[in-house]
Amino acid sequence: MKKIFFLGACLVALASSPVLAQATGADVVLVRSYHVGTPKLYSTIVRGAAKPEEQQMKGSDAEEMQVCQQVIAKLYQEGYTLKSTFSTGRDGADNLLFVKE
Repeated sequence: MKKIFFLGACLVALASSPVLAQATGADVVLVRSYHVGTPKLYSTIVRGAAKPEEQQMKGSDAEEMQVCQQVIAKLYQEGYTLKSTFSTGRDGADNLLFVKE
């Protein structure tokens, strides 16, 4: 009886192992900060198919930098790392690409 139980447990373990070994790929987040003809700074966080998170910041440069720092700190706490930065050349937009592997 013990051998049958042990054999059954081994078969269950073998059946579930491939599911755990499958990689779902990297999770990618794009953060875009830009000005649109006003002193307001807009920030958009895009997480795949989820609805984008948008923020408007109006104030001094120091206040805008503080909000940007909070966004970046939040992403780092969630396990994301900065992989790339780039600019589209449109609206002075700066883009930060974060990846969680």
